[in-house]
Amino acid sequence: LCYQKSFIGSHNVVIMPELWTWERCGPDILSLRKRLGFGEEICFLKYCVKDTGKVYDTLHEESVSAPGPLYWVLFHYAQAEEVPLSLELVTYDKLPGGYAFYGAFRQLAVEPLLDVFGEKRRDFEKCCLHFEGAERSFGDVSFQIPALPLVPITVILWEKTDEFPPRCTLLYDKSAQNYLPTEDLAFLGELLSRRLIEALKKV
Repeated sequence: LCYQKSFIGSHNVVIMPELWTWERCGPDILSLRKRLGFGEEICFLKYCVKDTGKVYDTLHEESVSAPGPLYWVLFHYAQAEEVPLSLELVTYDKLPGGYAFYGAFRQLAVEPLLDVFGEKRRDFEKCCLHFEGAERSFGDVSFQIPALPLVPITVILWEKTDEFPPRCTLLYDKSAQNYLPTEDLAFLGELLSRRLIEALKKV
């Protein structure tokens, strides 16, 4: 089989071109209209998918040149049936099989947020609000952000004190495992992290 590497942010996703193409994924992705939390438009994290398969990045006001990883996530999401939020929040390592990849998840999704926002609470707040984040009561500041319409991710920040350095964590509603495989949820968490950082230049 022929493999191709696609990149969004720092995430290296290996995809098989014959699987993650618009020709194969398009019908499933377009089926998301008015389903699983989407309206007429299929947009998430400031990416919008057009009827042709073109993906437009409204954050940077440009087309995405290699949308395969986004197709990959949306294709899997389209296979799910809607379930209520469990209201039980878990870290990535508590998702099925997530413990095996938690080190990489922290490196790719959590640590970049700390590097950028660890001592910049106001910037963190502005960027979370830019992605329709709803404020929550965890840590020193936290927001629940719809990474996908029915897959919220809660980002929590603790500010630096005299005794502790700044800390950060990402929490998933336990229902997330109904919508995406654990690998996809890692990518979605990293994608959210990357988009929050990119938004710093826009807000």
